[in-house]
Amino acid sequence: MTEKLLSTETVMSREDAAEKMRELADKIGKGKVELKTGSDSIELRPSEQVEFELEVEEENDGDISIEVEVEWSKNEKSENVEIK
Repeated sequence: MTEKLLSTETVMSREDAAEKMRELADKIGKGKVELKTGSDSIELRPSEQVEFELEVEEENDGDISIEVEVEWSKNEKSENVEIK
């Protein structure tokens, strides 16, 4: 069973979308991702090893999308866990 933890969709410029993706990529690389939209927020800690998936799709209406998925097991132990 899949549980959606956070979801958002908005229209923005191509440059703004690229900047959001760069910010997200930097945070994934550092091992801590904090996302907030409206009143919803989540903190993620990707493991050292992740599964990376890239798909390009063309919809029936002619829209084209690039879908990027980064997946990891939350049960996997991470070497970079800090307890404060």
